[in-house]
Amino acid sequence: MSAAARITSYCANHSRFARFFATNAKQKPIKVGDPLPNVRLYEGTPDQTVMTHDIFRGKKGVLFAVPGAFIPGCSRSHIPEYLGHCESYRKEGYEEVVCLSVNDPFVMDAWGHFVKSSDRIRMLSDMKCEFTNATNMQLDSASLLGNIRSRRYFLLINDNVVEYVSHEPEDTGLSCLLCIKRMKPKDMDEINQSMDKKDSS
Repeated sequence: MSAAARITSYCANHSRFARFFATNAKQKPIKVGDPLPNVRLYEGTPDQTVMTHDIFRGKKGVLFAVPGAFIPGCSRSHIPEYLGHCESYRKEGYEEVVCLSVNDPFVMDAWGHFVKSSDRIRMLSDMKCEFTNATNMQLDSASLLGNIRSRRYFLLINDNVVEYVSHEPEDTGLSCLLCIKRMKPKDMDEINQSMDKKDSS
């Protein structure tokens, strides 16, 4: 092997250089106007699957993602916030409200029962991380959760086209447990604004 080949091989495999190359090669997250990736998700069991395009075809819908089921901040804050806004979403014409996480479908189903969301929010499993990869919303949480998970983000979808995107910044890990206010469309923030006014008075 030539000297140039050895240097190239070293750079490609050395962790610091590998991280540099991976960071610079990473694609940008999904954005407004992008088509929704058509990916197989799991609902309840590994045998019950649904394609994302089938969920939102001809419909308006909400999809939000979290790093993991049963994470305390998600169970105590995020899911209750979304449950509280389901009626408002439906009044605005959003027929589907979907929660997605890189967990197996059994865990997502159990979490749905735990937070009593089954009649209002569909708890879907991205257990193979395919939707998360397709939207470039990966979160490297190996040190905390053991593998690649999803960042927290929120999508408004109209007939499989993304109309609105909000996501927490990269490298925040699981510290941003109360970022829900930044993850709702502006026309859903009236309650939060009134609460902020009360807090400042």
